[in-house]
Amino acid sequence: MTVGMATIQDAMAAAVAHHQAGRLNEAAAMYHAVLDAMPGHADAAHLLGVVHLQSGQPERAVPLIRGAIQHNHRVADYHDNLGSALKALGRLEEAVAAHRLAIRLRPDFAQALYNMGNALEALGRLEEAATAFRQAAARRPGYARARFNLGNVLAALGRRAEADDAYRAATADDPGFVEAHANRGVLLLALGRPQEAAAELARALALRPDHAAALANLAAAKLALGDREGAERAARHAVASRPELSDTLLRLGEVRQRADRLGAAADAYAAALAWNPALAEAHANLALVRQGQGLLDAAEAGNRRALALDPGLADVRSNLAYLQLFRPGVTAAAVLEAHRDWDAVHGAPHRGRWAKPGRGSSRAGAGAAAGKGPLTVAILSGDFRRHPAGLFALRTVEALPAQDVRLLLYANQTEADDVTERFRKAAARWIPVAGLTDAEIATQIRHDRPDVLIDLAGHNARGRPGVFARKPAPVQVAWSGYMATTGLAAMDALVADRHHVPDGMDRFYAERVLRMPDAFIAYDPPAGEEILPLMPPPSLSGGPVTFGSFNILTKLNGEVLAAWAAILDRMPDSRLLMKTKALSCPATAALWRDRLAAAGIDPDRVTMVGASSSLDHMRWCASVDVALDPFPFAGSTTTLETLWMGVPVITLPGETFSSRHSLAFLTVAGVEGCIAADPDDYVERAVALASDPQRLAELRSSVRARMAGGPLCDGAKLAAALAAALRELTGRG
Repeated sequence: MTVGMATIQDAMAAAVAHHQAGRLNEAAAMYHAVLDAMPGHADAAHLLGVVHLQSGQPERAVPLIRGAIQHNHRVADYHDNLGSALKALGRLEEAVAAHRLAIRLRPDFAQALYNMGNALEALGRLEEAATAFRQAAARRPGYARARFNLGNVLAALGRRAEADDAYRAATADDPGFVEAHANRGVLLLALGRPQEAAAELARALALRPDHAAALANLAAAKLALGDREGAERAARHAVASRPELSDTLLRLGEVRQRADRLGAAADAYAAALAWNPALAEAHANLALVRQGQGLLDAAEAGNRRALALDPGLADVRSNLAYLQLFRPGVTAAAVLEAHRDWDAVHGAPHRGRWAKPGRGSSRAGAGAAAGKGPLTVAILSGDFRRHPAGLFALRTVEALPAQDVRLLLYANQTEADDVTERFRKAAARWIPVAGLTDAEIATQIRHDRPDVLIDLAGHNARGRPGVFARKPAPVQVAWSGYMATTGLAAMDALVADRHHVPDGMDRFYAERVLRMPDAFIAYDPPAGEEILPLMPPPSLSGGPVTFGSFNILTKLNGEVLAAWAAILDRMPDSRLLMKTKALSCPATAALWRDRLAAAGIDPDRVTMVGASSSLDHMRWCASVDVALDPFPFAGSTTTLETLWMGVPVITLPGETFSSRHSLAFLTVAGVEGCIAADPDDYVERAVALASDPQRLAELRSSVRARMAGGPLCDGAKLAAALAAALRELTGRG
């Protein structure tokens, strides 16, 4: 095509019309014709470059737009589109410079500010990106896309309240902005507001029913709200919409995992890894499934693979340290080393900003510093609810205010139950923190200035070791919810007792050991309608002796199974009951029938039971004659529950904290003859006790009363000892 000088204006008009209509090939031909007739036509060169940029050919766009700028360097659009082409080529610094020139030429150029924000975000310069997006939105009313990107950047910066404002502004500008609704739903989930998240995600799905990411996150929101069926439907719909999108399969796996369908969860995570073998989250989640199934080697391998892909995964490194507690032959030294590994990576970077000792509480003021007024104790936990850690701490926490202790409870949870309400009543202040980052929680605690900060979770689920690594309080103490050293240099003390940490073992703890006079916890047993009457041992009714295990499968290993096989061999008519929620999964139950058979235990002699109500669980506890403790990780809650039903527990303690729970509880409860010295002794004691119906009957009738009336359930006594120890730690003893 040729164009005469007189028709250049008409040719440009035709080219622009094609361009605006999306007919890029026709537009390009007309721009070329104009440039053939007039090589210095800056607009034609610029717009031809834009055509190439829109066609995915930024390398052809850049020289054309640069040529236009050489002919006329004062057109802001030229510089802005050059920046976009350079960004597409990954030349981000040059892109930012080009957009800055465009803004310098036209300070109100909202599009250039928006584009510069995108380039800055790609460079990781998030604060500058946020400023650019904010300025773009200010210069163009209703600029929803700028507000949306501002929300994304603020969320990445951890400024989540501001991000929420930005998303809400974006959807106000454009109610049909699907991604803004979807991303706000994700943010609300992270803020621990699942009800609002579900509503926002529903808005996104009303606009686009097959939005896979929104469906996946709706599944997570419904799961948090306890709607497992709704979560399953949403997750399945997400996978059907985008099976190649890893988040959809991850959410489906999580839904199944929470429902104790471990085999099906593993299938979902494996499918995610088939699409993306480098997906660290899928490796980590699959490792948790294998851990729940009692497959320690597979769990450890999965965690190590996840860390190799993403070394910053603090939760995964916590899981690796935790897994060491279950290893046969584990030593206290090995446990300390594993937990110090976590601190070396995730704790050490925060040490320069620790709280300094001796500040006192802002609430108690100068009186606290002088040793007067109440001791302000903060407790951080996600288990202020009907959970073992909560039930271990509840009675003591309720009794602490009577020891002149002012309690600040930081709740890392969204659920609430009757136990939650009891914790709330004990607190001077109840502070929800489930939606806050570690840094935000630490900032809040620094502002509140407690004398002592207590951790109830350690490296367990819902633990926030990243908060304690920042040391927002001058004195920090680990208690109740984690059964080992935390390994944190920032943790000052560990609440224990002489049974869990005997004299001479202190060197294997990163913390100073505070030994309580009896047990380190005070159990809150079932009450009200949950109190079941004591019954005679089942074998006294003429049935076979039944041994029982109520522990998670992670605690079982070849050495435990060998001991069980020997016990059952010695008592050929006896049976074994295994009850734990993972056995609700048919695939997991089948796996364990095979493992039992391989260990010499006839699966036909074993009854397997999965999850049940707490009341039914206690009934199952009462249905056995003798409970068999695993080793090296002993039962804790399970031991207390079986003892409460009058059932003795045979245990084999080691040197680690987690191996000595049953030893401690049996000793404090005054139950004798159950603590073995080695595996052979374990077998002998189990057989001897099961063969002594009168001894079993005596225990059935006496153990509960000894527990209820003794120190094992005496929260007031433990509170007095704990408060005295905390005062001594703070120099106020």
